[in-house]
Amino acid sequence: MSKSFELPKDFLLGSATAATQIEGGDIYNNWYAWSLIGKVGNGESSITGADHYRRYVEDIELLSQLHQECYRMSIEWSRIEPRQGEWSAEGVEHYRDEFQRLIQAGIKPLVTLHHFSCPQWFQEKGGWLSKNAVDDFMRFVDFSIKNFGDLVSEWCTINEPNVFANDSYMDGKYPPGSHGDIAAYMKVTKNLILVHLKSYKLIHKIRKEKGFEGETKVGFAHHLAIFEPFNSHPLAKLGCFLSDYLFHEIHMKGFVEGKLCFPVGFGYPEGKGIFCDFIGINYYSRHLFKASYNPGNLFATPLVDPSVSDSEKNDLGWEIYPEGIHKVCHRAWDKYKLPIYITENGIPDEKDEKREKYIVDHLYQIKLLLDEGVKVERYYHWSFLDNLEWNDGYGPRFGLVEVDYATMKRKPRLSALRYAEICRTKRVEKR
Repeated sequence: MSKSFELPKDFLLGSATAATQIEGGDIYNNWYAWSLIGKVGNGESSITGADHYRRYVEDIELLSQLHQECYRMSIEWSRIEPRQGEWSAEGVEHYRDEFQRLIQAGIKPLVTLHHFSCPQWFQEKGGWLSKNAVDDFMRFVDFSIKNFGDLVSEWCTINEPNVFANDSYMDGKYPPGSHGDIAAYMKVTKNLILVHLKSYKLIHKIRKEKGFEGETKVGFAHHLAIFEPFNSHPLAKLGCFLSDYLFHEIHMKGFVEGKLCFPVGFGYPEGKGIFCDFIGINYYSRHLFKASYNPGNLFATPLVDPSVSDSEKNDLGWEIYPEGIHKVCHRAWDKYKLPIYITENGIPDEKDEKREKYIVDHLYQIKLLLDEGVKVERYYHWSFLDNLEWNDGYGPRFGLVEVDYATMKRKPRLSALRYAEICRTKRVEKR
């Protein structure tokens, strides 16, 4: 026996991607350079992607066929400024055409300015540790809003600043591949906060001065996971608290309130206020923290609940924990009362055996949130297409749409067709 529920007609459903992960063909990007030195899984390369840069017209038609109402994508800085100070007319023309086709198809674009990647010239200058990092990025923001702001009214400044800083400077998975550099983690976090605050002001300013149509909305996409102590051990509790503070809290306070928290900094560099029109939440899983006597691990190490069965894990071994999306949204809403977009939520599931249930179970939690008065306005499933899962390569299959990398042929999975019906009707069957 099935039980159904309805989502509000004005609740928008769609999917998300990132440029480096799907476009292919960009030799000026730092992930291409990272690929060349063998840092991507299985010796794979970002040069392949899912060939979306050449197939975007076909892909937008497919988005439309799947009844997607909104689409989160990113623009690749290295396609706009392949060499420092050199702006690409071709890159501008390409993205303008992509935005126009999305709008003509009735699909609302939400555009991310930084989704983990950057031009190689920026990386070689020191990347986000460079003394000019903020100024370099702000020139890109200024150029982008002036060239695309008439078409795009909704912007996501930075994707997952916490994951980016951690995986680049603590875990060594992303360029430049540093390990355990806590000072770099803090400096990069500060610079990402600064560019968000400045971008928030600048995007609103440019769109207002130029009289661009549509309500300007600026936010960021924050990776919020569930962190819980594994047991009642004092170090498990302490480690969980410290990890939550350094991974979640300092970014939330910085990006939303404009506040630099210890040990990132102090005060309000752009003044006190609210610097988000919405809070984007990327939610995937839960992590338990087990006591450790190593201060380098903040006295606790994360692990997957050992009692969870394989049927409750995805292809990467992460726990499937739908209740977590309810908890993280409440955490943001209860504090800030700002509109929430679920900017990412998805599952690597090559056999497509768990994705439909995953979507339904997470949408059910969102329905509960809406009933409780939490203003969740969007759901972007990750991902529209199979893609480069960064250092893990092309193995994990997050796509609603399967990509045959030998031919680049697209094939919507059964879960995509079921999700398309939810997008069309706003009616969800909970089995």
